[in-house]
Amino acid sequence: MGVNARSVRPPTGAAQRRLRNYLLDSRFQLKYTGMVVGVTLIVASLLGAVAYRESMGQTEALQIQLAVQPDLDPQVAAHLDAFGKQRDRQMLLGILGGILLLTLALGATGIVITHKLVGPAYRMRRLLATVASGHLKVEGALRKGDELQDVFNAFNDMVSTLRSRQADEVAQLDAALAKAKTHGISDGDLEPFQSLRDRMQSQLD
Repeated sequence: MGVNARSVRPPTGAAQRRLRNYLLDSRFQLKYTGMVVGVTLIVASLLGAVAYRESMGQTEALQIQLAVQPDLDPQVAAHLDAFGKQRDRQMLLGILGGILLLTLALGATGIVITHKLVGPAYRMRRLLATVASGHLKVEGALRKGDELQDVFNAFNDMVSTLRSRQADEVAQLDAALAKAKTHGISDGDLEPFQSLRDRMQSQLD
């Protein structure tokens, strides 16, 4: 019994990891999603209040009609009154349920949409840090459907241009070093230039 209970325990760890993967910048994503959900809640609540008041108004009108018909069977009147009140409760529960579903749907949609924006921004920050550390390399690409595709492509083009320029400079250094050696300049004298060449090459590897 205990083994079976453990075997069907929900994988909360995996679910939490998936949630963390979507919340790359939780402060921005939750703030944006909260604003959208908040505005929607206000508008939906106002519309729901209007619809509920309309339903209650119809029930009150029915009660007035029942009151001005003294010859109406009391059981029928009670049944109609109960029906009106039940309809009001169903209307209220429907409004609250609709608002809840709308909130959950918009919350999930907001997280997914902001993830498509924050994910590329997060990746580009890491690539910028890589380039800033001296490595002129862009590995991988954005996922299909991510935002900032044009910005990422422009960044990729910039890095490719810098790599090409630096590769040309390394080639020029190689040629200059080879020419200097043919003129009898010692390796010791060329050591600073060789170190510079190796450091520039390491940024391309």
